[in-house]
Amino acid sequence: MNVNYFVCTLGQAAVLKAEHGHRTFANINDFIDYQAEQVPDQPAVGFPKPPSKDASEPWKSSVFSFKDIQRGSLNVAQLLFDQLSKGEHSPVLSERQTFALLCPSSEEFLFTWLALMRLGHSVLLLAPQCQPVAIAHLCKACNVNYLFYDGDYGDGAYEQQAEQAKHLMAADGFENFTTTITPFCRSEDKDVVGCIRRPPHGITSKSLGIEETSVAYLHHTSGTSTGLPKPIPQTHRAAIGVLPGFPDGHERACFTTTPLYHGGIADLFRAWTSGAMIWLFPGREIPITASNIIRCLDVAANDIELRDTPPVKYFSSVPYVLQMMEADEKGLRYLTGMDIVGVGGAALPAEVGDRL
Repeated sequence: MNVNYFVCTLGQAAVLKAEHGHRTFANINDFIDYQAEQVPDQPAVGFPKPPSKDASEPWKSSVFSFKDIQRGSLNVAQLLFDQLSKGEHSPVLSERQTFALLCPSSEEFLFTWLALMRLGHSVLLLAPQCQPVAIAHLCKACNVNYLFYDGDYGDGAYEQQAEQAKHLMAADGFENFTTTITPFCRSEDKDVVGCIRRPPHGITSKSLGIEETSVAYLHHTSGTSTGLPKPIPQTHRAAIGVLPGFPDGHERACFTTTPLYHGGIADLFRAWTSGAMIWLFPGREIPITASNIIRCLDVAANDIELRDTPPVKYFSSVPYVLQMMEADEKGLRYLTGMDIVGVGGAALPAEVGDRL
């Protein structure tokens, strides 16, 4: 079967798994531990890093290996455990429950999400464009009592959203609903990379008996057709259990502009189950424009020599992003250099597809 991890359908994956007996995993934590053991030093994810102050400064990158992913999930799980064990309305951590996460697509999002699952919990992934009434509605629908938000984003926009949702929850009788910042907050001088890469202590990688049918995380609809968004639960099996593993997947990296709180997680697991690297657009710092995407791809290209990362050969985006790249001369050159360009989330205009 002439397919690769970027285009393999679930039907093709089922055939491949039946023919070759691909390993299956009980849950996402087991999968991450397995990859950290099998390919510890292989790059797993990269984040292009725009300059924080002077725009003339060169862009950098944060690249994490599969061992870093495991260590980060364990270390941040310990931070969360310590943080959640304090306070007036501390949750009972021995009971599995659903936590909400309001955060841009970033390292903070990735490792907070993985850490909450490491502790055995489900995570409601809130899109930042959600209004407080939508956040409150989703939290009530998912029995969420605890919401983490990025407390260092912009001018406290996420904090305002979270606090307004908290007031709405209280008005409906949910007085114990609590909001708090994620473990990483730059104003508190948290060293994200240092925390992720140090040897773990406290929380261990032992299995918590999480079944493949347990809910790992929840996306949600936009709510445009019904007025309010609805949760879309994803089990551990749906996340990684049905995906194939291609032994040569690590030779080609993928770049996606889709945020983690939307389809970016699917892009990520699609790459990771084949030991492949994925580059994620830094949605925390900058808007999605053709020039910023080009800078991200420049960073990925430079890291081939600097960090021995694989070349980006798969490009994934929504139609309007593809149209922006097509309209830019350098952007179009990057697209033509890809093995495959994928588009989803909406219909691609036929004339754009024909021109490309």
